[in-house]
Amino acid sequence: MFAAALFAAAIASCSASDPGPVADGGTDDSAGVPGAGDATTTTEPPSVAQLAATLEARGPYEVGVRTVEVLGARDRLLPVEVWYPVEPGSAPGATPATYTFPGLEVPTIDAVVGAAPAPGPFPLVVYSHGSGGLRYVSGFLTEHLASHGFVVVAPDHVGNTAIDEFTGTDEPQVQVAQDRPVDVAAVIGAATSGAVGFEDLTPSVDAERIAVTGHSFGGLTALLAGSARGPEEAFTGLDAIVALAPYSETLPENLLSSIDTPTLLVSGTSDVTTPVDPNTDRPATLVAARPLVRADLRAAGHQSFTDVCGYQQLARSRPDVLPALIAAIDNYAEQGCGPDLLPIDRAHQLTRRLVTGFLFSQLQGRSEFDAVLDPATGSDPDLTVLERRT
Repeated sequence: MFAAALFAAAIASCSASDPGPVADGGTDDSAGVPGAGDATTTTEPPSVAQLAATLEARGPYEVGVRTVEVLGARDRLLPVEVWYPVEPGSAPGATPATYTFPGLEVPTIDAVVGAAPAPGPFPLVVYSHGSGGLRYVSGFLTEHLASHGFVVVAPDHVGNTAIDEFTGTDEPQVQVAQDRPVDVAAVIGAATSGAVGFEDLTPSVDAERIAVTGHSFGGLTALLAGSARGPEEAFTGLDAIVALAPYSETLPENLLSSIDTPTLLVSGTSDVTTPVDPNTDRPATLVAARPLVRADLRAAGHQSFTDVCGYQQLARSRPDVLPALIAAIDNYAEQGCGPDLLPIDRAHQLTRRLVTGFLFSQLQGRSEFDAVLDPATGSDPDLTVLERRT
C-alpha cells in the first residue's frame, strides 16, 4: 500500500519496464511466440525457457494510452488509464505519452497518445491499484500486457488514492471495500459498451474474455470480483483473477471458498505489509477455483510489484525535491528496493512471466504457457513456492 508522501514524488517517474525489440505484430494470438502460429513449420515446440523469455519480453504490439473518465460507485467520477495494442508502424510520429499529476508530467517509455487501436478483438484486463495508490503505479506490467495483445483499464479508486491521502479526502476502509467492486464493474461496462472515450476501442475489446487484476487492496478487489460480490452481471463469466501481494486477511472463509474463477496469487516472501501468512496462505487454501496457481517470489517485498524503485531514482535525481519527501520515498522503497530484497528488475521479470502466462492461458486458450506455471516444468530458483491445482 502506497502512502501519499511516496506518490507526491512517485508520479514523476516513468515505468521501470524495459521494452524489448518490437516484433512484426498483427491480430494473431500466436504473434511473438517462438514456433507458434505457422501451420507449415516442422520445428520443435518452444521450450519452457523460450516460453518464459517470450512472456518476459515486450510483446509484438506498440502501445497506445489514453485517459478517460467513468462514473463509479456512488457516482464518483473516476479517472481511468487505458492501454491498448497498436499495430506496429501504424502511428509514425505519434506523441510519446505522459502520466500527469498537478505540476508534473511523467514520460512513459512504451506508450503513445493518439494512435488508433489495433482491430483485435483483444481480451480485457482490469487493473486495481493498492490503497493510497494511483492507476498507473505498475506501468511495468500494464504497458507490458498491452504490448502482448490485451486492452488494460485501470481506474483511480477515488477516495482511496494517493491524492486523497494527501488532501485528507480518503474514505473509511469499509466504504472503500464496498466501492471498489462497483468501480470495476463500471469500468468493464464502459469499455465494452462504447462509452465516452471508448467509442473506437470497444470494437477491439472481446467482452467474453475478461480478467480482473490488482495489487494489495487491489488484490482484495480482484478476489471480491471473483466471488461475484458487487454487480453480479459484470462478473458473470469472468475468466481470470490475478492478486498481487493481496490484502485478504479480513475476507471471511465463506467468501474465499465461493471463488470459482481461475486464480493466480503472486506474493513476496519478504512482504511485511501483506505477509504471505495469512494473506496468501488463506486464499491459496480456501479458494475453490481451478486452476489455482500460487507463486511466492523469494525475498520480494510489498512494493516489488510496483514502479517504486524508478520513483526513488527519479526523486533522488531532482534537486527540487524536498529532502523530507525523499526520505519518505526511501522509507516506502525499502519494501521494494532494499538491499536484502530480490532485485526489482528480477521481481518485475518474474511478475511479467507469471501474469502474462496465466492470462494467455485463461483468456486466449494458450495452453502451452501452462508449462511455465506448472511446478514440474516451471520451477525457478527465485520462486520459493510454485503450485498449480487443477
